[in-house]
Amino acid sequence: MTNALKRKKNDTRSAIKALQKQNTALEAKAQVNDKLATHLLDQVIMKNDEIETLRNQGMKSNQEIGRLIHLTLLKDNAIEDLLDRLQHAQEQYDAAVKHGTTLTTLEKANFEQQLRELQEKLYSQEMRHHEERKVHLAESQAVKKQNNALCTANAQNEARVETLQQNNRSMRIDAIRAYVRAVSNHNFLTQLTTRLQAELAEARDRLASRGQ
Repeated sequence: MTNALKRKKNDTRSAIKALQKQNTALEAKAQVNDKLATHLLDQVIMKNDEIETLRNQGMKSNQEIGRLIHLTLLKDNAIEDLLDRLQHAQEQYDAAVKHGTTLTTLEKANFEQQLRELQEKLYSQEMRHHEERKVHLAESQAVKKQNNALCTANAQNEARVETLQQNNRSMRIDAIRAYVRAVSNHNFLTQLTTRLQAELAEARDRLASRGQ
């Protein structure tokens, strides 16, 4: 075998080893990208679950706000009813006085006592309702604030999911490209090996014919 042929053979072996090394690196990168894509997909699923949880919390917050509003309306209706009773009693008393209806001292005292009790009850209920309303308002504002925070977090999570999905697509594309390069290199190595084997066989035949 001539020196030139030996050098060509050594160069070819070096080229094959370099391509094999590159092919191995590409396959490893493809595996890493595939694992990363799987990890990102798992994160997307987790974020979707988190978004669903936040949506459910937001619905519960809205329901709580509705309950507080309903409770406030019930309190308002109770006060309105008490006001109507007080006004009706006052009108009856005024009508009796206006028409000169004779009331005994005891009846008059009882009637005035009932009016005072109604007025005191009304005042007490208004004060209690005022305090309850402040508490309900604070609770409602807190719930609205929490709801807004959940909506903001929900939007942020949806944006993160979109980013993760884009990264996932990019990782899968990179993995496919790496796989294609690996297959291409493998095919090239196969073709190169076949061609070199043919060239070596041809060179041996020439050397053998010269020896004869």
